Amino acid sequence: MTIENGSLVLLIHGKKSFLVKVSERDFHTHFGVVNLSELIGKNYGVKVLSHSGNTFAVVKPTFTDFIKKMRKMPQVIQPKDAAQITAYTGLSRGDTVVEGGAGSGALTVFLASTVDPGIVYSYENRKDFLTVARENVEQFGLNNVCFKLKDIYEGIEEEHVDLVTLDIASPEKVVEPAYNALEIGGYIFSYSPCIEQVSRFCLTAREWGMQVRTIECIVREYEVSKKGTRPKTRMLGHTGYMSFARKV
Repeated sequence: MTIENGSLVLLIHGKKSFLVKVSERDFHTHFGVVNLSELIGKNYGVKVLSHSGNTFAVVKPTFTDFIKKMRKMPQVIQPKDAAQITAYTGLSRGDTVVEGGAGSGALTVFLASTVDPGIVYSYENRKDFLTVARENVEQFGLNNVCFKLKDIYEGIEEEHVDLVTLDIASPEKVVEPAYNALEIGGYIFSYSPCIEQVSRFCLTAREWGMQVRTIECIVREYEVSKKGTRPKTRMLGHTGYMSFARKV
């Protein structure tokens, strides 16, 4: 895949990485200056030298790379949690998604990347959050997101939707409009930090005859060395509960 003017690349040198938008300029690092214009027209995977002779691998950034570097306002969904959406709902290319609560746009980027050329309709009632989310989506090079400065509690305008995601305080209040917007077999995904939210959402979804399951994803990273292998001392523990309600 060819790198173009405006493409997003990840420059990797050892354990350090830099998320950069390619343009006709120099990029300054502690390992020397990289002439970004030299990347235009080359393929991802190429290696370049800084003016001080340090080598950088130039790769296409993943969702995980992006959210580590992106501008954030509210807390963003972690890759370990976002990945569960595709695993449990079967979300795929061409699907239609409604997102309740864009936040900083991390989940928006994940959803839009997954369904492209399908559309993500993202509802956000805070203009400052929406502005940041739009910037992050555009930086990732996506153009299949329709942002709406609107409170999803007021209703969902779309029909024949495959997935509705909710990262809001009271997800149970959106079960009815989400249910009506979904295709048969479609899902509501609710992401909640507190178990009380989970209880309210799941009980409401069951009243609508939906199949409901709730999970939590805990990931343990390992330290590997010649001396031995063991779990890392620090780990990312609880981030959120994930509830899936399927319309049947």
